Amino acid sequence: MQRKFFYLFTCEYCFSHYVTIFFLIITNYTLLFEDWRGYLISGFSLVWIANIYMSIFGLVRVGLKREKMVADIKEVELKEIKPEDEEKK
Repeated sequence: MQRKFFYLFTCEYCFSHYVTIFFLIITNYTLLFEDWRGYLISGFSLVWIANIYMSIFGLVRVGLKREKMVADIKEVELKEIKPEDEEKK
């Protein structure tokens, strides 16, 4: 049980389920039905939306990292080209 508790903070997919369950209990949020089926539907839909947002965030983060790497490579190339130009003069 202790291992599962600490795994909660390392796996964002698992964390999204636990946060959803917590907020469903606090807010009594239901979708389509007012009984346990509404809780079940709202739980799955909230986790689904949360995972879509996490995927988009991951794509944006990877895209930004890639752009930074390309900019760093171009900067290094420009620094290498500049001294060669000065030597030719």
